[in-house]
Order: sequence, then structure tokens, then C-alpha cells
Amino acid sequence: MRPPRASRAELLGLLSSTGVDLPPKTKLTDAELDKLLCKVLDSVQYLTRVVPTPPLDPAAYPPWSSNGSDTPVLEAIKRHNYGEATMIEVSEMYGKGDPFPRLYTNAFNDLRQTLMTIANACDQGMTPLTFQDKGESSGICMRVLDVRHFDDKTPIVVVVYQHDLKDALTPASFEWISSYVSGTAGSNFMAHVTATVQEQHLLLRLLHNNRKRLASSYKPKRAATESSFTLSFLLPVGPLGADEMGKYNANNGCAVCGRPAKQKCSRCGAVRYCDAVCQKDDWKAHRPLCDSWQGAKWQSLKFVSSMRPAPNTLAFRFSKYDNAQHKDAQKRLDRMTENAEDDGPPPNTHGTTPFIVKVQLNSSMAKGPAHTLFRSDPSHDEMEMLIYDQRRTFEVTVHRKDLEEAAFAAVQQVLKKGDRGLKMFLWATRTAEWTIDVCLDKLPEWQKW
Repeated sequence: MRPPRASRAELLGLLSSTGVDLPPKTKLTDAELDKLLCKVLDSVQYLTRVVPTPPLDPAAYPPWSSNGSDTPVLEAIKRHNYGEATMIEVSEMYGKGDPFPRLYTNAFNDLRQTLMTIANACDQGMTPLTFQDKGESSGICMRVLDVRHFDDKTPIVVVVYQHDLKDALTPASFEWISSYVSGTAGSNFMAHVTATVQEQHLLLRLLHNNRKRLASSYKPKRAATESSFTLSFLLPVGPLGADEMGKYNANNGCAVCGRPAKQKCSRCGAVRYCDAVCQKDDWKAHRPLCDSWQGAKWQSLKFVSSMRPAPNTLAFRFSKYDNAQHKDAQKRLDRMTENAEDDGPPPNTHGTTPFIVKVQLNSSMAKGPAHTLFRSDPSHDEMEMLIYDQRRTFEVTVHRKDLEEAAFAAVQQVLKKGDRGLKMFLWATRTAEWTIDVCLDKLPEWQKW
């Protein structure tokens, strides 16, 4: 059973809900957008950990209940990054605030919440579930058949499901629902979940993609009313990590469509386009910034990886986007200490389009977000700037020694004029693998991140 076809706008909206924000007029085809969404959904499941070489036979893993742990499926299926973990901890400590946005505003976060509802059904004895939007235009019937133990933090939830539209309820779905309502299925309890059409689309995509990865020999017992239902499995789903965010948000240049940029705005010189068509399409949106950037002063900065906050120093910075359950931060730390080398320049997720960065002036010996692993000359102290964007896909260090004194001093003076300490938000453009230009006199509004 294939998921319903999504329009181009819906595909872009679903991708955006996961954190992949493509240019609104991207020239990727609908088929390419569809393929990208499938890749993203594989990433948020950490699919290759569980199914490195399909097919998957759940019967090869022990039942969850016999794994020697009393961890509920609900607890094991939760996934969050360090940023969310901090918000959850603060919420629990002070009894206020919600670490997640309210329901029905983000399809991907709604999906994560729904997976916890499914996990809770597992803990309650495999309760059957129905999912339906408020307008009752789309619905899914589902029952958990089994839960297998991949590892202590990763259950494999085996399900059967059926998708129906309001005006096309299948006899099989009607019979299945009736069997539980009447109690003939052995229970008259069924969990009803309100799920938007967009959330259902993501859930159906997961189920459709995963069903193809099941071993054909795997045939768990199902009820007679479920003979036409589709067999699949679900894994824990968490937010995209920093590396995935950078990979999927990569921009090749054009501010409108993301294709390689061949020309730039002749008025401000700050925004680039692939052709005159995209430039014309963007003029209405670009004009206010273009006007404000007339005669702006831009300063070129050479940067290094944020893992090198000072010469002869290797530092490790925790990212709030690292997955807490899979120890992403620890794995990066292990790679660093083993290789003691950089991974190359950060991915270019902005192309040549101006973006907002936070610039923080500090000393390499000062306390801060960097955790120094080793330094060959601990007496050495050097002024530096930490520069990063909102999603931390771009996080770099600028050393005073790598710039002409006037260049570093120019940015330093801008920071000192601010009223928030030695930090400031600036417009920036990526000009090469290891350089950016920052605007010194046309400042964006103060950002809340």
C-alpha cells in the first residue's frame, strides 16, 4: 500500500517540519523531493544501525519482554537531542514550560509524539489504534503484533496497518473496527489518536519504506480481520543531528532555487542567483535588504574549525543537535581523540546567500562552550572569535593571528559597541571554504537563540 501522493507544496512542508528548509523555489523535481524525504526519514530512524543490510527478520531478535530489562517501550522509544534534553530537565525541575511545541503545528514533532502513544499501547497489552484527522478525511487502522529487542534503547515495533480515506472506507477496515467495538476480537477497547493529514503522511511513509525491508519469510500471526492489512515495523524517531542538517540543507548558491550561482545583485553585491529569472522572482523580497545594504561595509574573515580554538589546541564542543540516546557527542569525541585532526570545512548550507551569525569574542583560556582536550603550550593565550549560525551547521573559530590587525580590530570594535557583552549578531556570506564576509554596519535585529 503506497502512501497518498503529496503535492509539491506538501513535500516542501513535510521536509521543513523535519528541519530541512529548501529554497521555496527549488528546482528539484517532485520525484527528487520525494526521494529526499525518504532519505530524511531513514536518517531520523537511525535506520542503518538496525538494518545495515536488508532484509530485517524481527524473529532473529528476542522479544522485548524477555530482554532482562524492565524498561517500558514508551521510555525506550523516546529520542531527543541534547538541546531538547536540557529543556525537558528544566521543565521537570521547575514544573513549567513544555520542551515541545504545541500539537498540530509541526507534522514531524506530532509524529514523534504519536510514536510514544503507540509505544504506550505496547506497554498496555498491544492495544489497537486508529488515527484520524479532525475533519475525518483520512484515517489509519493499526495494531502492534510484536515488539523485539534490538538493544536496550531500541525496540523494533512490528505492526499491521490499513489506510483509508473518508469516502473510501474498505470493508476490511470496517470489519476490523467493528470487531473491537463489539468485543468479538476479545477486547472492546481501542485507542483513538487525532493526527493531521500531514502527520499521517509521514507515518505512512515510514511504514511503506520499512515494509520493503522486512524479510519475506517473516510472517507473524495476525487476526482474521487483518488478512488484507500491510505488515511493517517502526523504530524510534528523533530529530536530525547537526551533520544531517548540514547535508540535507546544503545550498549550491542561488538564493531562490539553490542551484549554482552565476551572477550577483549589481546593487548590493551580497546576494547571488543562478540566472536572471531567479533574480527577478526574488526582487520583491530582496529589495528591503538590498536597500539597507547600499554602501555597507563588509569585512572578510579567515576561519578555522571550531575544534581548533587556538594553535596547538584541540577542543570539543557539544552540539545541542547531537542525539542523546545514541551518544553522538561521545562518538565525535572518540573520532577526534583517535585522529587528532579536523574533518575539513563545515558544509555550506547557505550557499552565497547572506545569513545571520552570532559572533562571540573570547579568550582561548577563558571558560566557555569549548572543552579543551589537550594543548601543547598551556601558557599560550590568544584572542579569538567563535562564529555560528542558528542551527550550528556552521560553527567556526577566527584567530586574531590569522588576520591583519585592522581586520580583527574592526569586528572587535563592533562587538564592543553592543549592549549584550562581547557578542553580536551580524549578517554574513560564505565566500570560500575557509572564509566568510561579515557586515559591520548594517546589523540584523537581536535574535533569540
